[in-house]
Amino acid sequence: MASVAMASSTSDRRARARDWAEIQERMLVPLYQAVYQRLEVGPATSVLGLGCRSGLALLLAAARGAEVVGLEPEAELRSLARDRSLRVLADVYRELSPADGRGPHRRTRW
Repeated sequence: MASVAMASSTSDRRARARDWAEIQERMLVPLYQAVYQRLEVGPATSVLGLGCRSGLALLLAAARGAEVVGLEPEAELRSLARDRSLRVLADVYRELSPADGRGPHRRTRW
């Protein structure tokens, strides 16, 4: 019975995330477009979305030719962003680290 409740809870969270993305998110399009125009986001630009939610800002930057990647810890929102064919990670250290666990970067002595 617990697994049924958990599946229902996950389904509810995903539905709420999708509702937000389809209804509320649209209000942000003019803002993102104005910011990207002002910053001249285009093919020579890379955009990193920290807490990118369902990826709208990344999607709009990609449409302008930018290379984009996002980081979103919430599984439901990350799934929506990935459904938009965006590269969105849950945990950059776990997903980009080499198998030995040393992390994605090397230590540098200054």
